[in-house]
Amino acid sequence: MEERVFALDIGTRKIVGLVMEKNGDGYKVIGSEMREHETRAMLDGQIHDVEAVAKTIKDIKLVLEKKLNLTLESAAVAAAGRSLKTASGTVQKKRSTYSEITRQEVIALELEAVQAAQNLLLERENSDSNTSQLFCVGYSVVSYQLEGQVLGNLVGQVGSEIAAEVVATFLPRVVVDSLFSSLKHADLRIQSLTLEPIAAISVAIPPNMRMLNLALVDIGAGTSDIALVRNGNVYAYAMVPLGGDELTEKLASHYLLDFLTAEKLKRQLRDGKVIDIEDILGNQLHLEAAEVSEVLDPTSREIAMAIAENILSLNQKAPDAVICVGGGSLTVNLMSLLASCLGLPTNRVGIRTPEAFKNIEVDPEYLKGPQGVTPLGIAYHSLTTPLVPFINVTVNDRDTLLWNMGSLTVASALLSSGISLTNIYGKPGLGKTLEINGTVKVFKGRLGTPPQIKVNDEDAFLDTPIKDGDQIVYRQGTDGTDARVYIKDLIPLVQGSVWVNGEEIALQTAVIVNGQDWDVEQEIPDRARIQVVQANQLSHVLLQAGVPEEMLQEKVYHFQLNGESKTLLWCPLQVTVNGRPRQLTDLIEFGDQVEYRLISAEPRIRDIPGIQELLKVRVSVNGRSVELESREARWLVNDKEANLDTILTDGADLQLDSNSNQAILSDIFRVVEIQPQASGKLVMNVNGQPAGFTTPITNGSEIDLRWES
Repeated sequence: MEERVFALDIGTRKIVGLVMEKNGDGYKVIGSEMREHETRAMLDGQIHDVEAVAKTIKDIKLVLEKKLNLTLESAAVAAAGRSLKTASGTVQKKRSTYSEITRQEVIALELEAVQAAQNLLLERENSDSNTSQLFCVGYSVVSYQLEGQVLGNLVGQVGSEIAAEVVATFLPRVVVDSLFSSLKHADLRIQSLTLEPIAAISVAIPPNMRMLNLALVDIGAGTSDIALVRNGNVYAYAMVPLGGDELTEKLASHYLLDFLTAEKLKRQLRDGKVIDIEDILGNQLHLEAAEVSEVLDPTSREIAMAIAENILSLNQKAPDAVICVGGGSLTVNLMSLLASCLGLPTNRVGIRTPEAFKNIEVDPEYLKGPQGVTPLGIAYHSLTTPLVPFINVTVNDRDTLLWNMGSLTVASALLSSGISLTNIYGKPGLGKTLEINGTVKVFKGRLGTPPQIKVNDEDAFLDTPIKDGDQIVYRQGTDGTDARVYIKDLIPLVQGSVWVNGEEIALQTAVIVNGQDWDVEQEIPDRARIQVVQANQLSHVLLQAGVPEEMLQEKVYHFQLNGESKTLLWCPLQVTVNGRPRQLTDLIEFGDQVEYRLISAEPRIRDIPGIQELLKVRVSVNGRSVELESREARWLVNDKEANLDTILTDGADLQLDSNSNQAILSDIFRVVEIQPQASGKLVMNVNGQPAGFTTPITNGSEIDLRWES
């Protein structure tokens, strides 16, 4: 580990260079120089004039080399947090319903969401650049969802639809490239590179404080950089394009001052005295500090609100405390305004200065205020956490440069490689839902496969750590195939023959899909309605034999018979198989003999089961019960005269006139045998009354027949 470092804080208005060395258990600044830019070489933290910035850096370098009698060959620098770009990304995925969600699946889901944020950022800036031009500095998960329900963790859960929303932070590569160029022109190489907010945190929020949920705000001249800490890590960044210059410009406009005079006025406010200045017209102004503070109050409130909104957006709540650094944090009333906007007590928002750094010795006054935190942090971070600025790995035989944030994984390399991270895990194939003879059946598609990852020819995962020179091979998971269903997947196809009315009929299973005959080699579409008719079903046999389909349709007739509800299931055909009556839904054997004949397309009254029983006349003959068929029966169908051959219609109302349901006495002799006698007379009585052969008899009549001498 190096015991001495040359650190450069390259800011919008000035550059601070210092040399820090390890001194026993502490650290000491043995030399420092500060230079303001002579031109607008930098705007909002971005180097616009590399040569001008390099000239200033070289001037600082030469002065320190002469003062300290040493040679400075490399420098620790920090990329401006104000160059960070933040975007939200959301991704939603379908997956297998029945398997548990793995950690690798969750990481893959997060990476897809990060890349969605990258693409959104490029689209928002109307850029057609490759996403590899953006370094992902870090991201935080806003929420996970399972089946539309928000959950804290997806690992181990089971469901078919998962989603993640992230807030990701990126650094344009041009920022790093311009730093490289400026140092190269100043005859320096990069010793280490970090982010300005991380450098500031290294001294302002020591590790023993990072279990707290804290916000660091570096309020500079042009912007305010934000970093959030919790659970021991820096996990999110943001930038507000407002800083001390807004306050200076407000004073310049209000009091008609040039920029430098307005800056001087702003810095004198903390003394709380009457301030004497001269405007651009030569007028002498005597200003009370309270009056000037009141002029700045709306602008200060605007800055505080913008900072608070970004903190709340990233952190989803107010942090435990806010630590402010940078020259802009000295603005009068800004700390109390920020506390109010966050809903925090005023003692939870404060300024951090190097005086609190017990193990760092500082002499120059310009480094002792909050504006000295970042340059000291750059030097301290380089001495305590020496990182290779970049590491180089190959991803699918392509060189990929990674900014070393300290903990790099395969996922980090994929994010920087420009590889599309859509569908890291293969999508499951689509299933099919079919209705077969009224029953719904689901056919699943094949599952997708996980990604194939190797690091140096060894199997690896998305969270496998990587180092400089590693060779990574990545193949995204393949999508599962959609379900494909054919007739053979539904039923066995059988063939044979039977004999119908003496003719041999060849048979094969019939499948009707969405009302159409279906070829066995043709794929069945999703949500199809399928009717399967077995080859040896009697109705199918007769259809193949040429019987019209309407003759094979059994119809239900509903009717009233003497006030009682009845139903009749009617088939126009009478069918036998091997001489025995069978139903159309019956299955028969190949080789069977089938006979059919047409009865009637529509039923008649006489076809009603049990109708003949209604027409019988039951009487008693010499004490023995006898049944006769009625000679005449009067029918009414829907109150109109009818007979047994009248066609039965659905919903008909049938009435049998019981008075017409009768016979005559002579009909008895068709069912009762009376032995004649050589002499004597046949005496006939009906219900105890003498009767003749034509006497009417009805149900219940009692008949007495005897021979008398």
